[in-house]
Amino acid sequence: MHDPIRLEREIRKEQGLHYSIWIAIAAIFAFSLWMFHREFAYVGTDFYVHSIIASEFDFSDLHSITSRLAYPLWHLCVAVIYQLGMPIEWAAALVSALCKMAAFYFTHRTINAICGDQVKQWHVTLISFLLMLVTAVRIFPINQFVYKGIGSPNVWHNPTQQAVTAVMMLCIPYLVHCWCEFERMRDAGNQQIMLPWRKVLWLAVLLMASLACKPTFMQALLPAAFVMFLAELIRNKKQWRYFMQIIIAFLPAVAYFLLQYLYYTGELVEYTSGVEIGITMESMTVAIRNTVMMSAFPLASIAVCYRKGMFKDRMLVIGLLMTAFSVIEAMAFRETGMRSGHGNFTWAANSSSFFMWVIMTGIFLRTLAQDIKQHQLTLVKKAGYGISLALLVWHLGSGIYYLYYLLSSNNAF
Repeated sequence: MHDPIRLEREIRKEQGLHYSIWIAIAAIFAFSLWMFHREFAYVGTDFYVHSIIASEFDFSDLHSITSRLAYPLWHLCVAVIYQLGMPIEWAAALVSALCKMAAFYFTHRTINAICGDQVKQWHVTLISFLLMLVTAVRIFPINQFVYKGIGSPNVWHNPTQQAVTAVMMLCIPYLVHCWCEFERMRDAGNQQIMLPWRKVLWLAVLLMASLACKPTFMQALLPAAFVMFLAELIRNKKQWRYFMQIIIAFLPAVAYFLLQYLYYTGELVEYTSGVEIGITMESMTVAIRNTVMMSAFPLASIAVCYRKGMFKDRMLVIGLLMTAFSVIEAMAFRETGMRSGHGNFTWAANSSSFFMWVIMTGIFLRTLAQDIKQHQLTLVKKAGYGISLALLVWHLGSGIYYLYYLLSSNNAF
């Protein structure tokens, strides 16, 4: 895989936006708006709590905002619309539905870049639409409550997760684009490689925006990006200027992330929480189990779609590193105090799972299409593709049940 940003732009310039995208966007927006508005009726849900917080913002008193939240972007958007006259339940539902719509659009763009001209446009639209529904496979009685205790690539009850997912699907492809730009200039023989500073600035803005939505995605991306770029710095020691630019782009995000950490561990706001560190056999087992249940299809697809050079795909590398660090964080860190039941250290796994779904679904479609066109579907490959598709159907069925469970049980999760 090459530069996802350049590839997607070329495809969009050549093919335009297929009509199926607009149909899917309208359907996702309408359903999400109805779903989120319905969730507001259940006092105690994350959606209701965050909405009420946003309704209490006072723009004439900045302290009323900064003292309440370390990641205010969703709340600020809702507060602005609310203070313009829209009822809070509709303002919150509108912003969340727009986030879900944006997540679909950027997911479609990413999968489109991966598949290129190998897959029909409406197929890309359909699979992107289905990715908005998939959840962890339901195995009774492990997750009879569907999401609770496991996690999901699609979390419906938390509005800030909707926001960060949309920004994540901009952030990672652009980070990979910055790396591909380096490779392009290196292969052209440039001796002192530097990105245009506008790209460094835009990367820094995207990273900060993701943190302003929710810090959980960055919990996985920061260590993943550090490992990937450190390995490349060791291979390209003379190109230290480029790597300094990447560090400069990440520095504001690192500082903001540390500030958020201090907020939630009670260093800045005493009534929040603390952190307990330590790996137990139970925490290790649960973290690995949850990751497998959330990402059974993407993980199986890696084996089915493996080709020589596959792990040179930087988006796949980042996705795998994010997944690995998400597992480590989930098994090693736990909140204490009033937030002990919130499980925020496990939320990075939700973002990592969704991104793995996007990247591996694109690779799966592309590889399957190539094998069909080249008549390379051996019996073993057919079995592998069949197992992967069965897992996809299982995830999708679990996702539909997840929605049914929320709507029929009035449960917060």
